Amino acid sequence: MRKLVLVVLVGVLATAAVAAPAQVTERVRVASAGGQLTKGFPAGVFVWIVSPPAYARASLAGDGGRWVGPRYAATGDGTVGGDTSISWSLRFAQAKDAVAAANSSLAKGWPVDLRGGISVPHVIGGRTVGTILGHYVLTAPPGDRPAAYELAVAFAVGPGVFALLRYELPDPVSDDAGAAGSYVVNGLPASVWNRGQALWAMTSLELHGTLPPTRVSARVAPDGRVVRGTVGDAFRHPVVRARVALQRLTGSAWRTVASTRTDKHGVYALRGIATRGRYRTVATLGSAAVRSSSVVAGPMTSRTKA
Repeated sequence: MRKLVLVVLVGVLATAAVAAPAQVTERVRVASAGGQLTKGFPAGVFVWIVSPPAYARASLAGDGGRWVGPRYAATGDGTVGGDTSISWSLRFAQAKDAVAAANSSLAKGWPVDLRGGISVPHVIGGRTVGTILGHYVLTAPPGDRPAAYELAVAFAVGPGVFALLRYELPDPVSDDAGAAGSYVVNGLPASVWNRGQALWAMTSLELHGTLPPTRVSARVAPDGRVVRGTVGDAFRHPVVRARVALQRLTGSAWRTVASTRTDKHGVYALRGIATRGRYRTVATLGSAAVRSSSVVAGPMTSRTKA
């Protein structure tokens, strides 16, 4: 039932807001925003935080900001009201899972209105390569007809490391405008409007850029002259443009004999291996590096065939 409510609210509020000209996309670089937790991430990884269509940027400072939206006004007196707004902040933390991470972001102590799972698209070069599962918690102040909301969203960016988004929609606190009637926004109750805008912002989150490699495979072609494989991140999504070095075991040391880059699917191929021996591949991107298991490659000689 809650999933149905969420879908209906997002659809209604997106339709109501689509005519407004303003909208903002904030791009926060993961490597710098996460401090020591994300310092090894490639520079091109960003969290995209998108405002609902009816909102414009009011402020932006560091890893947080504020958007201002349509006016809310009392039904009995249009001069009573103010501007709706959404404040947001992003931080990174370690947690056992997305549920614990989201709960740790809540600051108000309000009762839970909705909670559940969320899928955040992972986009590389304009192409969605997969999704990352997360969790959200939407809370509202106690009492009758609340209209303010606090939303916490968490999703992993690496093993045990989570992006934590916190949104606050503070005005109006309630639908109740006292003697002036009820607060509405674009003809909708303020509570319905604010809830829908919170959910719209949540479902518009995206992670952009290639994440650090955590796995690389290596397999040998039948003729022994080609080693190919794939490079993936912690979510088994492709690692694009990673450097892959082919190393040959010489004595007790591994020496690089060739290198290439992965394609948009995270696939690589190292060709023309002329010497029979034991090889491995090492994939690097930014400061992250991962090694494959070793394989025997190179053309078979008459002695090895025998």
